Amino acid sequence: MSLFGNGLGEPYDEYGEQIRRQFDPLCSPMYRHVPKNQLVVYNPVKNVSQLQMRHPRTGVIEPDRLTVVLSIDGACRGNGTPTARAAWGVYFGPQSPHNASGLLDPTLPQTSSRAEIEALSQALRIIRTTISADYTMTRFRIRTDSEYLMKALSLWIEGWIENGGRRAQGKPVAHYQVLKDIHERLEDMEYGEDGGMDFKFWHVPREKNREADALANQALDGWAS
Repeated sequence: MSLFGNGLGEPYDEYGEQIRRQFDPLCSPMYRHVPKNQLVVYNPVKNVSQLQMRHPRTGVIEPDRLTVVLSIDGACRGNGTPTARAAWGVYFGPQSPHNASGLLDPTLPQTSSRAEIEALSQALRIIRTTISADYTMTRFRIRTDSEYLMKALSLWIEGWIENGGRRAQGKPVAHYQVLKDIHERLEDMEYGEDGGMDFKFWHVPREKNREADALANQALDGWAS
């Protein structure tokens, strides 16, 4: 993957095509020169975290007011056993009223991967029902430690749809229907009648995603107590 991209931080794939739903701050001249410890800051007025950018003319580091940075994660205890229980977490910033977590519906597969997908689904619900009312924030950067989820919705989903929910080798895609539904929701929020939003997935190491993981585990703690 190239470290060069457009101003939105979209990297190029091996064929020189920009990946429209992936985000890497190193791929943007606005973000790559901001120190890592200053790249994401919490806006207590908007109740969300936002990116900071280096102004192209002045060189001053300032908030990118169009952005919202959120983190998603899932957790599962007893993964792979009949008694497994999974939960999801969505984190917008310290003490943000938009932070949320919950247990996975017991009718769903109780796995960490399904919980991560549910976290994304719940994040889109929160954005649609609350944050989207503020038209000054339209660029959503979704941090996840799941490389699979990032690639599924930025590289693979359209091919899976063309293949009827199967991989190139003919094997069925796990959780295909819910991933397809999320893709369609993203398309509607980006290009639909009430769209205008921009979504990109930001893959981060697990240690950089602790807040969302903690929220998911809090939901599991409440279930276990």
